[in-house]
Amino acid sequence: MLKLHIANKNYSSWSLRPWVLMTQLGIPFEETLNQFTEDSNFKAFSPTGLVPCLVDGDTVVWESLAIVEYLAEQYPQVWPSDKDARAWARSATSEMHANFSALRNECPIA
Repeated sequence: MLKLHIANKNYSSWSLRPWVLMTQLGIPFEETLNQFTEDSNFKAFSPTGLVPCLVDGDTVVWESLAIVEYLAEQYPQVWPSDKDARAWARSATSEMHANFSALRNECPIA
């Protein structure tokens, strides 16, 4: 079963992104909530020490957009089936993912 390591969804929009996708599409997964504390050891499950991080057996995928693309290989409903709609969705997702630099500077959680 897929295991999604996340932080508090109220404070980490990066964690929230794959969680919302997987929940809305009914993709079965185990959620592991990790607290940000001084003694947190996210490197125990994430190569970068950041969340979100998806574990699928021996495969570890970190970073929210990479997780979405990984899931799309197994669940075709992740992206629209229509080519134009899929291009629009990927463009909007990439733009949202790449921007918000002021927010990321103020809230550099993951």
